[in-house]
Order: sequence, then C-alpha cells, then structure tokens
Amino acid sequence: MTDQAAGYDAGDRIHVSERQKRRRLQSQRDDADLVWLMNQREGRRFVWRLLQICHLYETSFTGTSATFFREGERNIGLQVLADIVRLCPELHARMTGETAARGAGSHAQEDN
Repeated sequence: MTDQAAGYDAGDRIHVSERQKRRRLQSQRDDADLVWLMNQREGRRFVWRLLQICHLYETSFTGTSATFFREGERNIGLQVLADIVRLCPELHARMTGETAARGAGSHAQEDN
C-alpha cells in the first residue's frame, strides 16, 4: 500500500525500516523526557497533580454515563503511571513520599 502524499510505500522494506527507526527514536525521546521531568521536584509535583486530575486513585463509577468519561481520564493516568513505574520506579516512590510530606505540613522545609 502506497501513501502517495507522504511518499511512503508499506511494501518497500526501506520505507518500513525508516518509519520503524523514527518511531523508535521518538519513543526513546518520550521516555527520556519523562525521566527528566520526574528528576525535577517541580516535575514530580506536576505529575502528581496530573494523576490527581485523572482521578487515578479514586473510583470512576457514578451510576451514570459520566462513568465512561471518568474511565477515560483514569486510563490516561494509568498510562502515565505505567511509564513512570517502567522507567523510574524510585522516582515514583520519591514523588509519593514528597506528597505525603507536603500533606503533613512539612512542605515549607522541602521547598527551601
């Protein structure tokens, strides 16, 4: 199958190989970006807020069709969490500990 607009031919091994290489490089960049973000205190705070917005640690059942929407949000959170656990599980533990410390009122010391 040829994609004329993109100049891509799925029957051409070179085209297929080049596309696979580009996708692999993009995936590696995406992974490196997430690890970089998780290595920043501010990044971990952002990711924690994202997981909260996705209602990751809450039930999504409402008894109405809103459940489907909440499950979509939760699915995004699960994907982000899976990447974090795969790439840098120690930073997930650190993020959780920092969040607990902020909840205990010690965030002023952490930010100094």
